[in-house]
Amino acid sequence: MRTIISTAIMALGVAGLADAVEAAPRCTSKSADGTGPNEKVARFQAYEGVLKSIGLSTWSHWMLDGTTPGYRVGRLSYVCTKGAGLGVSCRSRATVCKT
Repeated sequence: MRTIISTAIMALGVAGLADAVEAAPRCTSKSADGTGPNEKVARFQAYEGVLKSIGLSTWSHWMLDGTTPGYRVGRLSYVCTKGAGLGVSCRSRATVCKT
């Protein structure tokens, strides 16, 4: 009897854990580098790299209409260095969440 009760409690705990994992936001940090003749182009290239790291489908949607279906991109930041690469090099960092 004790084993049956313990097994039932353990099963409820596993089910509760599965629900918690399913409800948890699915976010990750992504970063990419870009280079160009000016900072605007280098930032664009670096952001494209972040989107391509999610998937080419996400990148192509963004190129077509500016959306990232199924994903939310936030906390976007850049660190740029002049005199590097093609003139300016930038590293982007973003938090990407599956919606």
